[in-house]
Amino acid sequence: MLTLSVSSLALADDWPDSPLEIVVPFDAGGSADRLARGLAEHMSPRFGVPITVVNRPGGAGALGATYFQQQSADGETLLVMQATPYLASAIEVSGAPVEWQDFSLLSAQWNDYGVLAVHNSSPYENLEQLIEAMREPGEVSSGIIVGNGGHIQTLVMMDALGIDHENVRFVTYSGGAPLRTALAGNQVDFEILAAEAALTINEEVRALAVVHDQPSDSWDAPLLNDELAEFGVEPLLLIGGNVSGLMVHSSLQEEYPERYDRIVQVYQETLESDEFQEWAKNARMGADWLTPEESQALIDATYEAIQQYAPLVK
Repeated sequence: MLTLSVSSLALADDWPDSPLEIVVPFDAGGSADRLARGLAEHMSPRFGVPITVVNRPGGAGALGATYFQQQSADGETLLVMQATPYLASAIEVSGAPVEWQDFSLLSAQWNDYGVLAVHNSSPYENLEQLIEAMREPGEVSSGIIVGNGGHIQTLVMMDALGIDHENVRFVTYSGGAPLRTALAGNQVDFEILAAEAALTINEEVRALAVVHDQPSDSWDAPLLNDELAEFGVEPLLLIGGNVSGLMVHSSLQEEYPERYDRIVQVYQETLESDEFQEWAKNARMGADWLTPEESQALIDATYEAIQQYAPLVK
């Protein structure tokens, strides 16, 4: 028994002894891809092995998430994507043949809240004016990625206000970049989109409401729930943004506990390091450390809301 214990410890200390892989289920250049490459660059020296980033785009994240689950749950293949809404939507809307409980988020390092925004030339000066227009069938349009946080947040808001979903003309886009381009080009009337990512178009658009539980330093607008309270609406579950971070197979903690602990340790050290904090600041990305338990509880609540509304957006 002593020999086995020593051997197991040696194996744990020696791992990893070959390159690791981070799967990104989107094209190169997007926010998830840039986040993964930043993590790979800064985690690699701490692991002592190279970390490669592999892009597996398709199906709004469904193909990459499926590919990840097909790999061995031994800690040598990791995943970076927006757990909510994209992983949740890949499962509930796109029908990816994977289960939510098979993924574990190690830290909700980038909780990019949402913002409800219009073009600078929009006639809607505030949320009240936009809501009144939404009560008229076909009066306004909204850019969405089907099943994303902004799409579902809009439906949740409309339900709370008693507005028929058919009143808004939803225009679909394949990713965050074309979604932002559409609003910046005044091709749609409004969008609920990830706030920090939307800073790239902040000169062309203005916010009517911040989809968050606290004011934004970046967007000068009231909180969505505060505005809706004027209409007698109870506080809504806020799901308009993205929660991104490093994910592993859920079975890893039980099957390879030493490897799981090692990944969590390196991930935390990386996020809390001065060099990564500086990189994240320059890249306009989040670098917060939340425990795996806190992170999973955060996205589980949002997943339940997406699960509830999924039948309406399939």
